[in-house]
Amino acid sequence: MKRIILSASVLILVLLLAACLKPDPINTSFASDVYLMDVLETGAYARDVYVHDGAILVAASQAGNQSWQEKSDGSVEKTLEYKFGDDPALRVIVEPETRLMFTFDRGGGFFKKLSPGLHSFDSVYAQHGVNVETSEGGTYGSGGNEDFAVRKINDSLVALYVIDRTSNDGLKQYYFNRYYKEADFLYDGEYFYWELSNAGASTGGINLGLDLRDTLMAISHDELGVGLYRLDGVELDTLGVVNTPGEALEVKFYDNYLLSANNWAGMGIFSIGAGDSSLTHLADIEVGGWVKQISVWNDIAVLSCGENGIFLVDLSDPEIPQVDQPIDAGYTYRTHVAGNIIYAATREGVKRYHIESR
Repeated sequence: MKRIILSASVLILVLLLAACLKPDPINTSFASDVYLMDVLETGAYARDVYVHDGAILVAASQAGNQSWQEKSDGSVEKTLEYKFGDDPALRVIVEPETRLMFTFDRGGGFFKKLSPGLHSFDSVYAQHGVNVETSEGGTYGSGGNEDFAVRKINDSLVALYVIDRTSNDGLKQYYFNRYYKEADFLYDGEYFYWELSNAGASTGGINLGLDLRDTLMAISHDELGVGLYRLDGVELDTLGVVNTPGEALEVKFYDNYLLSANNWAGMGIFSIGAGDSSLTHLADIEVGGWVKQISVWNDIAVLSCGENGIFLVDLSDPEIPQVDQPIDAGYTYRTHVAGNIIYAATREGVKRYHIESR
């Protein structure tokens, strides 16, 4: 009898967990029209996607990093696939003006310069008396990297901001300086190369996500909520830290607001005070899925919700957010919005959705 009772208890527990994973139906407003355009078959789980000017960069797990090019006839072609390490590729981002690509897996971070059009790695070329750039890359960070942001400071300096799960690490700041070097293979010539230096700033706690707008930085601190900071050189001044109802996984700036992906608790909305000096909780919304990451299209928040696909939230009135609609995208890790297209990194590849207002 004890065995029968134990088996029944296990069965009930499994059924309860399954019920939690599939959300109940929700009310929707359908302020936008969305349809699936196509699926880029990446050959492995697409963990992350970044898009710039027709180039689609993908972190495709065991397949490594990929570049896809959108053609004038609407078709898409894969032009690059490369593995930096033995671990699955997790994230990718590009600073488009310098064409420096940054990616990481669970082993660490990597960077390399892309060619014009971002369709391949930059090649070394040499002509007498002409400056050239090398295709050399390098590594950064640790195996605990969680999120990053990049910006060009000037023509000779690019900053990469990285956070990880290590509680005493805080924010890592990497600076890539562009230098000139005399070239033996050139007549009276020189070439450019990038050299890495780094600095750190403490934030305390576990850091999972960040977003950057000018000198303003937002960081999600898991169970400790979200923080708003100002970058002063390499220093990080705290403007405000606010608790969230769930684990704060990622953050996203939206006008004068900050959005927080709060895992099982949905999405939080915070107002940014005058002069970007404070952070105040404004509203929360549960979408029927565990929110992992946020992108924005006009007044619509695009929420990546793992196995529950994508949910759209209408932010036209941030104090009263409304669920616009769910998108059955399958298991969705992250999205990137460019123009009127949502690029969804899913377990089936990168899905391209066209979106427009009704």
